[in-house]
Amino acid sequence: MARVTRIAGLFGALALALAPIAGAEAQTRLKFGHVVDVTHAIHLGATAMADHLRACTNGAVQLDIFPNAQLGGEAALLDQTRLGTLDFTNSGAGFLSRSHRPLGLTALPYVFRNRDHARAYVRSDVLPELMEAWNRATGQVLLGPYYAGAFHIFGREGYPNPESLRGRRIRVPDAPAWLVFFRAIGASPVPIPLPDTYLALRQGVVEGTNMPLGVGFSQRLNEVTQVVTMTYHQMEISFLVAGGHVQRLPAAQWRCVQEAGVVYGRVAQDVTIQGEDSLRERATRENLIRFLDPDLAAFQRATSEVIAERVRAGDFPQSLVDRIAAIR
Repeated sequence: MARVTRIAGLFGALALALAPIAGAEAQTRLKFGHVVDVTHAIHLGATAMADHLRACTNGAVQLDIFPNAQLGGEAALLDQTRLGTLDFTNSGAGFLSRSHRPLGLTALPYVFRNRDHARAYVRSDVLPELMEAWNRATGQVLLGPYYAGAFHIFGREGYPNPESLRGRRIRVPDAPAWLVFFRAIGASPVPIPLPDTYLALRQGVVEGTNMPLGVGFSQRLNEVTQVVTMTYHQMEISFLVAGGHVQRLPAAQWRCVQEAGVVYGRVAQDVTIQGEDSLRERATRENLIRFLDPDLAAFQRATSEVIAERVRAGDFPQSLVDRIAAIR
């Protein structure tokens, strides 16, 4: 009997020892991969998202974040969310429009009058319709839309007008929407993944890159360029992209994911705007790079027919163009 008691005691101790391990195995661990560094709005938004998920699920869901393209570039990350090997990533309308073209209308030149117009679009009833159509086309889920910044040109020199960019090799993301502006003004757009942009500029493969200020400085592009030409030629709308498999979480946890997506978009947008309002002043004060204010009216004139041409080509309905233009 004493031997049986000792064995029972050993099994009891073993069960207690294994209990924390079983609990840890029961915890759901989700992965978020992105391509920028830990100072960028995307990473700070992901961190806020992780905090919300942990609190909302009482610790049952943990979000692990992989910055700096550790898991691949933007295209690879989207493929991974589609295949179910990654749970979340961030991507913009221009890139996502490869799967549903109308979503990319806002990536065309000067669609938005200004930042306030872009932010109002995020809050409008137009964007959810486009997001849902993209979801149906891909089987993935868009959450947390946000204004992700105006695009400018980091270059070896400044470009005061469209003529100064003719024939110049300018890096763009690998998606058709990003080619439009530069082709319209006679430049030569070169699709290059973000992680390879620094080296492409340093080696002279390209002479410049289109980039929001926040991303440009997070990628240290001021080390391989001399001037930022403030063209405001595109204003990016970005999203939290979830793999369709994430919807199979228990209903309460999926609701927490949806809430966390809202938190993600709000934090990422706030950080983006704060950066836009301060980066130029700080970079000028610290002599990190020079800034050029070009002839914006000339750039707008040079690209003024782009949207009408795309409508005539059947890429976008005029009704969508009109709805976005009417947003206040």
